[in-house]
Amino acid sequence: MKRKEYVYLLSDTDRKRHIHSRTGKKITDFLVQYEVLIEGKWAPVVRYDTAHGYAHKDMLNPDGSKQKVILGAYGYEAALSLADLDINQNWKAYKARYMRRLAK
Repeated sequence: MKRKEYVYLLSDTDRKRHIHSRTGKKITDFLVQYEVLIEGKWAPVVRYDTAHGYAHKDMLNPDGSKQKVILGAYGYEAALSLADLDINQNWKAYKARYMRRLAK
């Protein structure tokens, strides 16, 4: 099994963490997470992963709660591609949502 881990800076206070493992050409697990730097600590905002044995997306809130979206129609390879694309295109909207909830 091969494991790859990357951290991509999206701005000075925003980053995407990408971790995946594969056996041959098959993705066996992954985590793609958008994080924002708040008061010197990286806070997870959106996370795609395969914890619990299935692909899903967690929309995280500052209070620790989350909304889970199961990606049952996607295989791991497609879900991993979706995760990267979604965070690359929508991280600013995810940040705005999170910061509005943080202010409440």
